[in-house]
Amino acid sequence: MKSYFERWRVVRAAALLTFTLACSASMPANADECEVKIGVAGPMTGGGASWGLSEKAATEFEAAWTNKNGGLPVGNKKCKVSVVSVDSLSTAAGGAAAANYLASQGVHAVVGPVISPEITGFKPVAKRNGLVDFTPSFAVDVIGPEFPLTFHAVQSPPVWSPAVVKVVKERFNLKKAVVVGPNDQGGTDPGKALAKTYNDAGIKTTTEWYQRGTTNFSPIVVRLMSQNVDAVELGGMPPGEATILVKQMLEAGYSGAFGRLGAGGDVVIANSGGVEKQKAFYWFDHIPTEEPGIKKLRDEYEHLMKRTVPEMALWYNYQIAAEMLLKAISIAGTDQDGEKIAAALRSMTPESRYAGKAGWRGKAQYGINQELSFPVAVDFISNGKREPQLKIEIPTESGK
Repeated sequence: MKSYFERWRVVRAAALLTFTLACSASMPANADECEVKIGVAGPMTGGGASWGLSEKAATEFEAAWTNKNGGLPVGNKKCKVSVVSVDSLSTAAGGAAAANYLASQGVHAVVGPVISPEITGFKPVAKRNGLVDFTPSFAVDVIGPEFPLTFHAVQSPPVWSPAVVKVVKERFNLKKAVVVGPNDQGGTDPGKALAKTYNDAGIKTTTEWYQRGTTNFSPIVVRLMSQNVDAVELGGMPPGEATILVKQMLEAGYSGAFGRLGAGGDVVIANSGGVEKQKAFYWFDHIPTEEPGIKKLRDEYEHLMKRTVPEMALWYNYQIAAEMLLKAISIAGTDQDGEKIAAALRSMTPESRYAGKAGWRGKAQYGINQELSFPVAVDFISNGKREPQLKIEIPTESGK
């Protein structure tokens, strides 16, 4: 005959088994069967922080959206998506360190890096470790056959700037301009491209370079004011530094136009006094932000993440990049093989659930068709009032 303690152990074991089975039945069938990691690399501190933080926010939203909708299909499983973020510090060394860190964490699909020096340091290390990434950098060699695991999330100035500059020249009667940017690759690559476009459009344009991290632009302001330009182009400047320059130019009595043919126009405007402070301001968005689908994205972000959307409009493109990387992981059947993920991306027709279908381009400019061709837009402020946004379609290219 069993003792009291033996009978108690049998009853307890049966109760625990019943409880476990009940809990299992009440849990989602696919919960935590596997985990997929996606990385984020970009400037999380310093003058470019709004670029990196909005990139992180967009990727975290895409992970949360996927998890809320049952997880990511990978083979015969549904996987939870997690995000690993790293500050790449706006430098080449930071970009290389970010790639090494993400590889050490088992990450092989990355949104970023953002700034040209970062991607310069990131690409060789990523290639060695099998990391596929989507970057918005404007570096002249941002993508190419030598680095087949790097994809371009946006188009560089040579693609869209001729159409944009033609529009703003007519609207603001521009005859003379200056392009301002940091004196490193992140500023000079886009700055030189923009200066060429302005000059090609018949706007006499010069360049003004400064040390990245500058917090007082007074000497530059004096030089710019003496040039009596119609427009100051801020396209290659980090948003924080561009904001300081705009404030100091306005305080000095500048009455011309500011151009922001690069990401972050909304951030600069908001942090330099708002729309009403600007007599003339034009800026570029990498996606038409007033389209119904993008408005839906804003609504879903605020509902799911319980916070307002980032000011930096480039976050829409980061979300598209994260969405495409997760689709590619699903097609490839793994998040641990960058070559397979890249091959899956190349096999896909680019499509966003918010922005619709697009295509690939980049062959003519970079020698490889790994650049997204979603539409872009240009925005305007005249005499303290925001005007309607202008949408610009971007052509695709054929061939690899």
